[in-house]
Amino acid sequence: MSIFKPKLVAVDIDGTILNSSSELSSRTKNALRSAILYGVPVVAATGRMYPSALPVIKEIGISAPCVFYNGAVVRDPISEEIIYKKSLGKELTAEVISYYRQESWYIQVYSDDKLYVEDSRDPRSMYYENISRIKPVSLGEGFWDFKADSTKLLGIALDDEDFVIMAENTKSRFGGRIYTATSWGAFVEITHPEVNKAKGLMLVAERLGVDPKDVLAIGDGVNDKEMIIWAGHGVAMGNAPDNVKAAADETAPDNDSDGAAVILERYLGQGDT
Repeated sequence: MSIFKPKLVAVDIDGTILNSSSELSSRTKNALRSAILYGVPVVAATGRMYPSALPVIKEIGISAPCVFYNGAVVRDPISEEIIYKKSLGKELTAEVISYYRQESWYIQVYSDDKLYVEDSRDPRSMYYENISRIKPVSLGEGFWDFKADSTKLLGIALDDEDFVIMAENTKSRFGGRIYTATSWGAFVEITHPEVNKAKGLMLVAERLGVDPKDVLAIGDGVNDKEMIIWAGHGVAMGNAPDNVKAAADETAPDNDSDGAAVILERYLGQGDT
């Protein structure tokens, strides 16, 4: 049986190509760069905002359009052209923020590539800043009267039980009016219901003239599940939840064992290994 030969590689960032210390190992970086040198476009498909993902994209040398905010934005990292954008809208943004205030939960807002919080000294804000390397804008009490549109909202709960309650109640409260995904065991990611990484990746594949069956997608989170199913060959990281692994064609070693590199070396390395 011939080995799968991808014509496009899509990778999540956090928990996939970055290890648990949010670092890009030399092995994984070299594997991604090698794919590009072989003529196979690499696409980052991430929940991160554009400014947060860009340093990683540049370090790898990715030039293909990439997927940000879980698919709410597709953007070219070279020309900075926005190819696609789907936001939540002012009214729904305000409604979700109001609900989170009512429940005494933490939430932050992404709008026009800026991150807004009530208080950047909040431990949950600091936790996120440490991961994303993005300095948030503190609005104080005025945060709860946020009137602008948003690309994405993010609830954070650092307690396991609070996180589960937040995730379940957000989904049941707003239903099909929003798309929700969980990540890091602490984040509830909220975007427009028409948004997910698979739809964003589909736009990129069409733009590059690549058939879905020739796409290799690698991810670790619930927000990667759609693209893992959509791609011709979907791979879940060893650190992925069981339901993500169940949706994948195979499971790689975890992100601290260079699992993404192992997969790339297998399918794009010299010779069939």
